[in-house]
Amino acid sequence: MSGMTDQTFVNALLTNLFKTSTNTTITGGTGGTTQTVTVPFHLRLYTTTGTETSSGTELSSATGYTTGGSSLGSVFAGTVSGGQFSNANAVSWSAGSSWTTVTGVEIWDTAGTPVRYLWGALTANITGVASGDTVQFAAGSITVNASTW
Repeated sequence: MSGMTDQTFVNALLTNLFKTSTNTTITGGTGGTTQTVTVPFHLRLYTTTGTETSSGTELSSATGYTTGGSSLGSVFAGTVSGGQFSNANAVSWSAGSSWTTVTGVEIWDTAGTPVRYLWGALTANITGVASGDTVQFAAGSITVNASTW
C-alpha cells in the first residue's frame, strides 16, 4: 500500500527537523531511542555516492574543500510544502587544486559524532574543477523530496 502518510504530518516533521536554528531532541518511547539533531547541517561532497544504508566516499585531498563539508547556514530548509523543501542558503568552496569527480552529496548534522540525514546522487557530476574555480550550490538548488513517505 502506498501513500499512507498524512502530508500535513510530513510537512510538520520536515519543518521541525530541518527548518530550525536550534538543536532538537526527539525522545524515544518504549523500545525507541532518543535522537538529538545538532545544527547547523553540513553539505558534504562525495566521489562515490552513498546508499540508503551506508555513506559514500567523501571528497578528500582537494585543496579548498574541508572534510566534513560546509555549513548550510543557521537554517537549512526553505519553505516546506507538499513534503518537499530546498536549501535556504548557498554553499560554496574555492578550489586550490584540481578535484576528482564529485558524484553525490550528503547532509550531516554537527554533533560530536555527526549523523547522516540525507544523501543523493547529483543530477550531473561535478567534473574538471581546477585551482581557482568556485564550486557552488545556490540557494534552492538542493531539493529534499519526502512527498511519497
